[in-house]
Amino acid sequence: MRFKCRGKKMKDFKSVVFSGGGSRCMWQVGFWQSVSPELKLKPEIVAGVSAGAAMAGMIMAGTAETGLTLIKEATAANKKNFYISNFLKKEPVFPHYEIYRNTVLKTMDAGALKRFKKGPEIRVLFANPPAYLGALSGTFVGLMSYVIEKHTMHPVHPKMASKLGYKPTVVKLNECSSAEDIADVIMCSSCTPPFLPIMRYNGKISLDGGIIDNVPVSAIGEDEKKGKMLVLMSRIHRADRIPQTSNRLYLQPSSTPEISKWDYTNPAGLQAAYDLGRKDGDNFVKQYRRGDFKK
Repeated sequence: MRFKCRGKKMKDFKSVVFSGGGSRCMWQVGFWQSVSPELKLKPEIVAGVSAGAAMAGMIMAGTAETGLTLIKEATAANKKNFYISNFLKKEPVFPHYEIYRNTVLKTMDAGALKRFKKGPEIRVLFANPPAYLGALSGTFVGLMSYVIEKHTMHPVHPKMASKLGYKPTVVKLNECSSAEDIADVIMCSSCTPPFLPIMRYNGKISLDGGIIDNVPVSAIGEDEKKGKMLVLMSRIHRADRIPQTSNRLYLQPSSTPEISKWDYTNPAGLQAAYDLGRKDGDNFVKQYRRGDFKK
């Protein structure tokens, strides 16, 4: 696909946004690894949600390639996405939480934490249910509102959950003091039962932030005024649903990544999503250098 934008040079992108999308978010890693060193991307603020937050964290920590290797190894060893026999053993039926959390923990070593302190501000979005709903009902209503809106209205930025009273929480990874803290924040941002258990942050039920904004430009807020925003999505959206704004450049895969968002049995699919990102990134760089992105 051809990427189109009216705007300034890549160095003027002050913020970068990583959308959610589970395993498909590996496309974002491949794209970034191709584009960033070539075009010298140095954002001041990075925002992510769900798996996009994990990808953003690993990229800014300098451990993205390690993360790809680790998640491929873990998914190669995992044979199923659902272990029904574990009901009787009182063990997790879904393997996702353990694989996901362990991958994050292993990529956030002491060096990564130091790079966080020196790098851009990394904001992670998650959602809190309204007070009138309990843990189970809040989870059910929030997830169903997202699914219904996604499949009927096809928005890039959903609105239904916010109208129902769900509130955003934004946490900065740079302020986390340990790998465990970072993993907790990312798990909260990714909390999509039954794949992940219901999570709490500071005592509040915390759900996948994609319920509120799966392409979390809202986490940038007023800082969007500082400069242009690069928005990396993880799936193909209808052209008429992508917002038309001169201050943002929305980019999406050139084709559908060959893996579903909660498939934790498919290392080849993860690699394919990454490779697609590299290819799309290479094409993007060529177009930029041709002058396609200059006024």
